[in-house]
Amino acid sequence: MLKDKSWVWNLTIFANTDVTTTISPHIYLGKNYYDSNGLIRKRIIKHEEIHLKQQKKVGVLKYLFLYVFVFPLFWNKYRFDWEYEAYINSGTSKQKALEYLKKWNYGWLNNK
Repeated sequence: MLKDKSWVWNLTIFANTDVTTTISPHIYLGKNYYDSNGLIRKRIIKHEEIHLKQQKKVGVLKYLFLYVFVFPLFWNKYRFDWEYEAYINSGTSKQKALEYLKKWNYGWLNNK
């Protein structure tokens, strides 16, 4: 189910109202969704639907715990693998996916 993000999301560091976020069973649409064209919107939804499947497979609470906590500092194999899978399977090139995963909001997770 798609929902708009409220101001409360601004209290978080990584899941503010600028970005789209998934917590099963909802996809919370951020500013990045509304500022995008039709093709990018489709990719964002596909990316988040992949996260819904990942959460269902692992369990939402376990997924969120493994996704949020970074052990050791700036490396999280689970988060990297899940994000990489979501980017690649939503139509993002491998090069662009790795570029995204090098950004600060992913904790500089790139290991490839």
